[in-house]
Amino acid sequence: PMAAEGTDPIHSHTMEGDAPEAGVVQCTPFEDPVVAAPAVVGPQGEDEEDDEPVQVEVGGSDDSDEDSDAAGDTGVRTQLEEPTRVSDSHLWKLMMSFYDRKGPESWSAGLVPSFITSNRFIANSYAKVLNGYIDDCMRASPPLLDPNEPLYIVELGAGSGKFTFYMLEALLEQRNVCDFPVDKIKYVMTDFTEQNFKFWRTHPALRKHFESGALDAGIFDAVNDTSITLHDAGVVLSPSSSVNPLCIVANYLFDTLCHDVFQVDEGVLKEGLVSTGSKRAEEPDPLDPEIIKHFDNHFTYVPTSATEYYSTEEGDGEHLARVLQWYEDYFKDSSSGASILVPIGAMRALRRLTAFSDGRAVIISGDKGNNNVEQFRGLSDPHVAVHGSFSVMVNYHAIGAYVTSRGGFAVHNPQEEASLKVSLFVLPGGEPDALQGDGDWLGDALERKDASRAERFPRLSAAFDQHVVRFGANDFFVLQKCLKEDSPSPSLKSVVALLKLSDHDPDVFYKFRDTILNNVSSCGQLRNDLVRGIPRLWANNFLLDMDKDIAFEIGRFYYGIREYEKALEFYHDSNVHIGEHHVTYHNVGLCHYSQGKLREALVNFEKSLELNPDYQKANTWVTRVKRELGEEVPPPPPPAAAAAAAAAAAPV
Repeated sequence: PMAAEGTDPIHSHTMEGDAPEAGVVQCTPFEDPVVAAPAVVGPQGEDEEDDEPVQVEVGGSDDSDEDSDAAGDTGVRTQLEEPTRVSDSHLWKLMMSFYDRKGPESWSAGLVPSFITSNRFIANSYAKVLNGYIDDCMRASPPLLDPNEPLYIVELGAGSGKFTFYMLEALLEQRNVCDFPVDKIKYVMTDFTEQNFKFWRTHPALRKHFESGALDAGIFDAVNDTSITLHDAGVVLSPSSSVNPLCIVANYLFDTLCHDVFQVDEGVLKEGLVSTGSKRAEEPDPLDPEIIKHFDNHFTYVPTSATEYYSTEEGDGEHLARVLQWYEDYFKDSSSGASILVPIGAMRALRRLTAFSDGRAVIISGDKGNNNVEQFRGLSDPHVAVHGSFSVMVNYHAIGAYVTSRGGFAVHNPQEEASLKVSLFVLPGGEPDALQGDGDWLGDALERKDASRAERFPRLSAAFDQHVVRFGANDFFVLQKCLKEDSPSPSLKSVVALLKLSDHDPDVFYKFRDTILNNVSSCGQLRNDLVRGIPRLWANNFLLDMDKDIAFEIGRFYYGIREYEKALEFYHDSNVHIGEHHVTYHNVGLCHYSQGKLREALVNFEKSLELNPDYQKANTWVTRVKRELGEEVPPPPPPAAAAAAAAAAAPV
């Protein structure tokens, strides 16, 4: 067979489907129709971005040191503000500016890692956890859900919409095992930027769900807004508007909302103040997201009062005071002190959202962060991870303490070595009673309250344990990452098993396409597993990253197993949705040739040459097919050109 193509510098067609053996008239491919060649790095770099979030403990140094030699860094600091409470600082204005200006490009161009929270595995896990909550609510006496009223699932910071698509599909697939009528479940995508909103409305994978009424969307600033207007239904979600509890999903969001910084130093609680700055000599546009790459932030710490710091926080003052008092008490005798991030933006978002349902809600959130307070020991500035935008570590323990103070409970995944920490929070309502409490909120009292209250939700607790703690989204991420990076030649059997575990996630297929395509002609019974899974994989495809042409790769798969009509369907889809490409037309020509359709083959080989006149493989096939059709063939090229053509047609 002819050599496989390296990555084309225009499109991400990493390898083309291979041709029948040159010089032999035949209607079926050679025995090994797909032969891999070393991939040539295209403009997007290697196949896989390092999607693992930077995992650095609270207290790490600022990322700006890594960029000291970046263009524009002069050694002269531009101060953008005087020392300010961190949650009120310029940092968060830059954060919003980044996502507002970049829009969906933040994810489609790989500026922000997303695979770990936007795959079919994590969506299935979350759907099963929420189904556990629904079961508990429906079996309570009296039931905590009204089946005649909508059950709103609100996703904060939906971003590209990829997780939304997978999550909604997973929920709808549970219709036969869910105790609540699935047609009453209303999934609501939210984000603060209009660009993302427009992207969702026009995305083909989301369109059917918008049209069915299962999906709606609204602009919502998680920290400042007090209502959500649903675009299609016209319903306004506002305080006390929802009869049923709210279900809230937040992935990779809380680490980007505003935080406050504290230290406990020799038993004294101190507030962190930040002066946001840049290493460039001047910043004419203070909201330019490029400033993030040149951060030079300075922190100072001054004593503060746990009871007074959040006293004006819209009714949450006493709850937040309890959180600060807990840390002040826990670390008061620590010789090393402690550095603590308080995700006040996340807490404000939860306060506003849960008001829609009178304080009743279930929240599931995944992010980079900590829930073990021992990680907070030591005095240091917060680590700011820069990845296009920036983020900080989420203190899920603080969110849990806040929820517990409000009468609810928290369930954390105790896994320490994790790029993604997933936590669950439940609020039953009745917050005035929670403020009276039992008078004990320090030390291990929080854990005791959580454990006692969680007993009322046994199915939810069991689902979280099974689908998050025992083997969850982080474990799946690590498994596929290690198989890709630690094994230079993974077996096809292991790749097929991983593909099944992922519920045939298209990104997993794309990552391991070389292994699949190199073995497809000799894979025996595994071929049937792959063939059965391809329709599921295609149904899971969410078009986002234009460098990942899933349709093209599926076309190559079907070509490799000699199902040419199916291969043609996917090559056509590639041309329509990703864009016309000379390699795609070349492969279409191969399919037609293998079916004995020489005239159709010639048309597509010539189309390939129109798009790329220097493409020797298509030129070779044009000459060959014309001869077989009895058409006149141009005279042979000069010797140098002939040698180049021969080299292009030679097997690898």
